[in-house]
Amino acid sequence: MRILMNIGILFISFSVFGQKVPEINLNKTLSENLEKNKVEIVDETSLYINDGNSNELFYYALKPKGKIKGTLILLPPTAQKVEDAINNNIKLAELAFEKGILLIIPSINYNLYLDKIAMDFLNTTFKNAISKYQVPKDKIIIGGFSLGGMNAIRYVELSKENPDLTSIQPVAVYGIDPPLDWARIYYSFQRTKELNFSEVAVNEAKDYLAKLDKQFGGSPKAVPNIYSKHSMYSKAVKGGGNATFLIDTPIRIYSDPDIDWHLTERQTDFYDINALDQTAMINELRISGNQEAEFINALGKGYRLNGIRHPHSWSIAEPNGLMDWIIDKIN
Repeated sequence: MRILMNIGILFISFSVFGQKVPEINLNKTLSENLEKNKVEIVDETSLYINDGNSNELFYYALKPKGKIKGTLILLPPTAQKVEDAINNNIKLAELAFEKGILLIIPSINYNLYLDKIAMDFLNTTFKNAISKYQVPKDKIIIGGFSLGGMNAIRYVELSKENPDLTSIQPVAVYGIDPPLDWARIYYSFQRTKELNFSEVAVNEAKDYLAKLDKQFGGSPKAVPNIYSKHSMYSKAVKGGGNATFLIDTPIRIYSDPDIDWHLTERQTDFYDINALDQTAMINELRISGNQEAEFINALGKGYRLNGIRHPHSWSIAEPNGLMDWIIDKIN
């Protein structure tokens, strides 16, 4: 069964084969350079949801103007359709087109962690894109929002820990408000469930607690090593756990740590927001010598496409500054 989740984003959509597919709001020139590529892997474990009964996996590629100078891989958050991810990054897509950056957006939005199934899909997608578009393998940056940011950061960690596990070795990574420490996240979800204050937050907490208990085999107290093994950062592990693999990698974390919003709208505090993990990891990396580890404080910048104020949003990554950083790291 496909689980449909309310992510609070509204779009005009059209129907394709009985499914509601969001309209992609690119201009005519960019639309003509956008291609949808099917990946020959069947989605048997719901890597990608909110697509009706489809088990197709794919990726969009936006070809830039002129020669391809580098590639940006963009990963969606939990339950968000790929088309919606594009619509949340229209300005970034326009800049990528003008700057010679190939934009790749894969159909993955519901994995818990990068298990073999998720890695097989991502690696196959990246190999396909590199071959089809003839892009330089040493000029690839990966990033994403929420779950997408988690996936991006963990993929880079795995590429450093064991390059044989990944089909690419990105030169830099960024995350837009990604959770990073699964142990902290687990207990935060427990508190959200017990508070029973926000229906959207409670439903997400129940869903993820069930997935964590099933796939990880229990709570962080019961199986601490499993949680640290799959976390991007672990506060309880010396050196931050898997974060140690990012010591030589440029990394940006964007966050809108609006505690007033959380206290009012969710009855949650700093222990429940992702900035807790994010600042701890960036601090750990800087102490360890990574001078290109950045925490971008985007306080007050979070808004959904429908205008609703929400600190957990794509919008906290300002496109012009992000593209300048991407070009700098690719060059």
